[in-house]
Amino acid sequence: MAKRNTVSWCAVKRRICDPASPACQQCEKRVSRPKRESPGARGYGGTWRKIREEVLQGSGIPRHLWPEYDVDHNPPYNPEMEPDHRKYVLVPRLRSEHSRKTATEDNKRDYKGRFIKKK
Repeated sequence: MAKRNTVSWCAVKRRICDPASPACQQCEKRVSRPKRESPGARGYGGTWRKIREEVLQGSGIPRHLWPEYDVDHNPPYNPEMEPDHRKYVLVPRLRSEHSRKTATEDNKRDYKGRFIKKK
């Protein structure tokens, strides 16, 4: 069987290129991210979906608008500290607001502008 020619998007050069080429292998080293665990592995399985539904229903948000909302944990969800979602303060937020808040919290910087490492 003939070798299949695969191409990928080069994030550095901003064009389609051959991943076997040395230049793209260098790009891949700079751009690659660790694979994110599945939602279930991160604590957002079937139980979370039921809790989310309860929070959105309890807030009086119409069912047809649910896709526009995320449920925010306060303090931020950490399954290592407390895996039970119900022990957090859960607040429905518009998806854009929740994304903005999460990005702000995840990218905190020190007084010199360096990212603060998570513990």
